[in-house]
Amino acid sequence: MNEIHYICLSDLHLGAENSILTRLTSSNGAGNWKADPTTASDVMVQLVDCLRRLIAQNRGPRKPTLILNGDVLELALADLNVAAMVFERFMELTMKPGEELFDQTIYYNPGNHDHHLWETARETQYIEEYLPRTKWGDHLNAPWHATNMFLGEYDPVPCYLLDRLMRRYKSSYESWSQPHFLVVYPNFGVRSADGRKCVIFSHGHYIESIYRLMTGLRSTLFPGRAEPETIWELEAENFAWVDFFWSTLGRSGEFGTEVELIYDKLQADVQWKKLVSNLASGITTQYQLAGFSRPLEHIILTSILNFCLSKVARREAERTDTALSEDAASGLRRYLENFLLQQIQTDNAGSVPADVTFIFGHTHKPFEEIRPYTGYPTGIKVFNNGGWVVDSMAPSPLKGAAIILVDEDLNTASVRLYNEAKNDTHPLSPIHVSEVIDNPLVQQLKTMMANAAAPLDALTSAVSAEIPRQRENLNAKIQEDF
Repeated sequence: MNEIHYICLSDLHLGAENSILTRLTSSNGAGNWKADPTTASDVMVQLVDCLRRLIAQNRGPRKPTLILNGDVLELALADLNVAAMVFERFMELTMKPGEELFDQTIYYNPGNHDHHLWETARETQYIEEYLPRTKWGDHLNAPWHATNMFLGEYDPVPCYLLDRLMRRYKSSYESWSQPHFLVVYPNFGVRSADGRKCVIFSHGHYIESIYRLMTGLRSTLFPGRAEPETIWELEAENFAWVDFFWSTLGRSGEFGTEVELIYDKLQADVQWKKLVSNLASGITTQYQLAGFSRPLEHIILTSILNFCLSKVARREAERTDTALSEDAASGLRRYLENFLLQQIQTDNAGSVPADVTFIFGHTHKPFEEIRPYTGYPTGIKVFNNGGWVVDSMAPSPLKGAAIILVDEDLNTASVRLYNEAKNDTHPLSPIHVSEVIDNPLVQQLKTMMANAAAPLDALTSAVSAEIPRQRENLNAKIQEDF
């Protein structure tokens, strides 16, 4: 029996009020639910129980390594303290002293909603690790925009925020078992001993053109300039934009609260049109365009704002008709055939392993598929974790969440925990193991889950109960006035 060595979770969005892993409470008992970070949600409790049952099949002493693959803490639409406290609830359930589910070293690969954790990690590394090794008058290198890809081939970058959180937990950890977090970004890989196989984890936000906005803008303004060729060049051009808009703006005091309200209103066409119209009216009130009447100004600005802002509003997670939109599919191809391929070759002595698996999240739509890509002789096994948020009024059967498991031989399996039903009265599909990509781990998990179907039903029931309440809360926010 193969041992599970790695467990990958992503897009938990802990602290977000639209995450089914964040407990919601209401003072008046109906609508307008708010995050309650003091207690774990029912869905979180059942998710951890599911993890415990999957891990229980391991027979050896080694605990699996947890890889948090981005958008785990919600730093875009929740305050840091709320996200941190909900994360504490998750750690209480998974890493209770003496009952830890995972190895003490946990890898955190930030996405767009928690990109700021990478920024703080790399800046702290520069100050505390790099500068002390230099002398006055030395040439100073610029801070790094990416970590080396493969496990064990770079100096670890601690996640100081999460490490400090865990040090407050309990003093009953043995010194060797205190959980600690290492930040990897944006690609993190593990290789087989013979180098013929590798599994790579990446959040996946750069597959969407909106996150490469600064690169596109620069190419438009300076069409003759060279495009980024490496992942660190791509990140260097776009990190400030990603960090500001997707990981910082929503925490800007009272304005941050309004940003969350704007985000919710983007989910309804009527409220979206009202929002754009209000913005156009405000601009025309403050500024007069020469030669245009006020009504004509409003029409022109409304058209322009609707075009520009819709690029932000209609992101990949909102595309409900396909697992990957045309933009995302094209972006994924470009990312894998250029940026990822180049980093694999750089960090793997110029060669590409014969068997490559790529695990990402971001889209909130889990899927598994073998896809052909230039530079990879046998194609790539592509897995998506999905996500744990309810951010649209209309149900989407493509949206859902999965746990991705990797065993000692780097076989990979996806345990599909749920997909949204066609409507909120239709039952959810039971938890199952995807067989799109078959291997010994998949067959092992199928046998295990056939014998544990009833206990796993508790997670399905918890998700089924939470999704309608989330839609009720979203609808209340959509109707809320500024």
